[in-house]
Amino acid sequence: MAKKKGQVRQIWRRLKKNRLSMFGLITLIIIVLAAIFADFIAPYPYDLQNYSVAKQFPSLEHPFGTDNYGRDIFSRVIYGTRVSLQIGFISLTAGALIGTIFGTVSGYFGGRTDTVIMRFTDILMSIPKVVLAIAIASTLGPGLVNAMIAVAISSIPNFARVARASTLTVRDQEYIEAARAIGAGNFRIIFRHILPNILAPIIVQATLGVGISIILAASLSFLGLGVEPPTPEWGAMLSAARTFIRDEWYMVLFPGLAIMLTVLALNLLGDGLRDALDPKLKT
Repeated sequence: MAKKKGQVRQIWRRLKKNRLSMFGLITLIIIVLAAIFADFIAPYPYDLQNYSVAKQFPSLEHPFGTDNYGRDIFSRVIYGTRVSLQIGFISLTAGALIGTIFGTVSGYFGGRTDTVIMRFTDILMSIPKVVLAIAIASTLGPGLVNAMIAVAISSIPNFARVARASTLTVRDQEYIEAARAIGAGNFRIIFRHILPNILAPIIVQATLGVGISIILAASLSFLGLGVEPPTPEWGAMLSAARTFIRDEWYMVLFPGLAIMLTVLALNLLGDGLRDALDPKLKT
């Protein structure tokens, strides 16, 4: 336990040295807090319509302006943070768990098991992520849960590849041979000895993958295959406002900035974690 705490402190110390990563971490914390406390931050309900102030430019009363239904865009962006992060984190977690298990099993057992799993993964990877997500969402139909399923399935191949490659590097290590020698079963070896030692690249992949998942979810909503109105979601807000982009440009500006800032924060944090978790950089 003391050794693990020491390793965590070393990782945190290296991460703190990266200013861009700390900026990403602080920005991400603010975004998450905004999602958690959206009920207190948003000045209006996200679905409150007031046609008397429709298409109003940003002002003190409506900092981000109002849409064509008179709904406060700032409130919808804040509530949309909750929806977009929910899709990103839940779908990514599901895809990471499934992909990591498949990749670890494939790398550990090898042979036909490896061939079957990796050829299936190759098929999924041969299809662009957006196209795969659109195909799945079109089959299942629009909706929050279906969007999560589509994004989760599209993220499985990357985690399977990363987990398999990491497993191949540790499965023949001495501590694995020692575990086999004392009679440890395959299940125990995989979950007790292999998975804890391949978490570093998976964590980095997950951090970077959340941003991709948010973009995928926004793309599905933009095409009408994701979250359905009036639920606020950044991609759906962009889709609804594209008709007014020439005259009421602010309708697309703020949801677009929310997507950009969130993905940027996740990418900066992911890059920092990749460097902090690299054993070659330990001091």
